[in-house]
Amino acid sequence: MKRREFLIGGLGVTAGIAAATSTTFAMGRMMGGSGGMMGSGSYYQPSFARQDFALPALDEGVTVNGKQVFKLNLQSGETRILPKAPTPTIGINQNFLAPVLRFKKNQTVRMEVTNKLNETAALHWHGMILPATQDGGPHQAIKPGNTWVAQWKVINEPATYFYHSHTHNHTAEQVWRGLGGQMQIVDEDRDKQLGIPHQYGVDDFPVILTDRAFEESGHFYYSNTRMQKMQGMHGNVILVNGAANSVLKPKKSLIRLRLHNASNARFYDLHFSDNRPFQLIATDGGLLEQAQTLTSIRLTPADRADIIVDVSDGKTLSLRNKKGYSNLNTGMMGGGSGLDADFDVFHIDASKASKASKVKSFQTSQLVALPTWFKSDLSKVDIATTRKLNLDMQMGPSMMFGSGGFFINNKAFDLNVINEVAKANTFEIWEFHNPSITHHPIHVHNTQFRILDRNGRAPYHWERGLKDTVIVHADEKVRILMPTGPYKDAKMPYMYHCHVLEHEDAGMMGQFTVT
Repeated sequence: MKRREFLIGGLGVTAGIAAATSTTFAMGRMMGGSGGMMGSGSYYQPSFARQDFALPALDEGVTVNGKQVFKLNLQSGETRILPKAPTPTIGINQNFLAPVLRFKKNQTVRMEVTNKLNETAALHWHGMILPATQDGGPHQAIKPGNTWVAQWKVINEPATYFYHSHTHNHTAEQVWRGLGGQMQIVDEDRDKQLGIPHQYGVDDFPVILTDRAFEESGHFYYSNTRMQKMQGMHGNVILVNGAANSVLKPKKSLIRLRLHNASNARFYDLHFSDNRPFQLIATDGGLLEQAQTLTSIRLTPADRADIIVDVSDGKTLSLRNKKGYSNLNTGMMGGGSGLDADFDVFHIDASKASKASKVKSFQTSQLVALPTWFKSDLSKVDIATTRKLNLDMQMGPSMMFGSGGFFINNKAFDLNVINEVAKANTFEIWEFHNPSITHHPIHVHNTQFRILDRNGRAPYHWERGLKDTVIVHADEKVRILMPTGPYKDAKMPYMYHCHVLEHEDAGMMGQFTVT
């Protein structure tokens, strides 16, 4: 398929949508101008008119000798994000962001990644269960001009996944500049049987959420000051698939939105402008057993959630963020930053959706059967070990004047240190305790796990499926039940880390091997 050029812009004024207008100026007052929270007089507040929903290019690979081969170029260029000046950006097979990669369970995929940048990079297959040598973490660095090949058999369940930079000490900045995209493992026959929308760009849409900040020159604003390190980088421009203030005009009345928080640090508390209910059908690693009827959902960095929305009423509505759920509301950062705000994410104009037969709300008694270990009482699962992991933040010189300040079990990340050793094909309980003043979404490589409890209470309704990232709020203990996977390698490690990417780069990451 041809690659589609992205149309990018700021969270701007939309005629007839008052909420978008008010949000633009509220965010501008609190974030723009000199002396703002971002600490830069050049922090710029753009404004753009409504634009069409940006559908990312779809790459399904090419079949070669029974394998699905994807040729991925890490490249730099310029993107017309602001009308007054181009923005230097990086991306995958395009100047900014990346195509959606689509493949199927049990295929063997081959990723041929060529680094055409003038800097070292790494590309991680977030959520995949695969050999450690193929994981794309900081140990699989790709120098400029080199090609790295990753190949594995897909054993994950059909779901929405993530691929992005995982370069040692430079993950946050490279993702901010554009090095990331969405992967999908699909089973269209099964989805059709279940009545789940599955036609890409027709009734099945990626909704990749990012935010960016700009200098007036048009360049991205990025800083690694103490405050930005603590809160993670936030922007005042909200993008969906690289476009701001966009409008989706579906032709069908039942649509699937693959919500995907690809932001460096921003948390989202999402609902529709008319508070209509929707059906949550999948989390990070696959379908739920039964759809959950919700009116709002929270996504922290790296979270994914597939939802089904009935728009057969033909109305225009907006997906909105509700102020109040953020790393920016905690501790010394208070509520005064202005980065946590009410705003519209994007809009849906369903006036052209088919009315041939009114669509009933999505209903099914069961979607899939989750694995036995996921549903079993813990007493019936053979637990190999329980690990306790403390998420620490220190307000000392390392944070104020250096690049660190974040730790796990009082240790900052060291590329040469293996922190934990697990045995293959076993189950472990990992207990995360967060005594710090900020929230931490923790991602564990090479697994899809079950969230057991939060301070002894049941997990949220929207996280009762397979997960690879879990939010651990300030002063909270969270336990997960984690399968270690089938792959053994005593030398090459996997990562576990905070997915506020500035926290990861500042030391909140560890390594484990599976033997």
